[in-house]
Amino acid sequence: MKKTQVLLAVAAVAALGGLAACDQIAPAKPGPTPGPVAQSSALNGTYNLLQSHCGDTTSDKSLVIDGNKFIFPGATCTVAGSDKQVDRTRVTLACEGSPAAGNRVVDLQTRPDGTLRLTEDSITLTYFQCMKATASSSALAGQSM
Repeated sequence: MKKTQVLLAVAAVAALGGLAACDQIAPAKPGPTPGPVAQSSALNGTYNLLQSHCGDTTSDKSLVIDGNKFIFPGATCTVAGSDKQVDRTRVTLACEGSPAAGNRVVDLQTRPDGTLRLTEDSITLTYFQCMKATASSSALAGQSM
């Protein structure tokens, strides 16, 4: 029995020594955590169905995306919901204006060539990016090109 008590005493001293060693070691200082980074695929900017019409502020084939706003000729839409899928993002838009008032569900795909494909029902449109905006800004909201 004495041998067991001696072993327990040695184990207790070793454990306490280990705990004391933990107290003496300074914890590692965490490195800085980066803040949010804008995605390179962010959609903010101006688009047109015809690349040659990118400079035309009166184009009827334009689209402006500014944060949660999608501004089409004659209609302004607000994102009501989105669902990221493997190859696209399904977006529900609540629209005001004519002729596209009401809710619309569109699928968005960014392409390697910088174009944006917008599919609604059986219609797919390919928009060329005219101007990229790094973040949502009220400066884009009034633009129609």
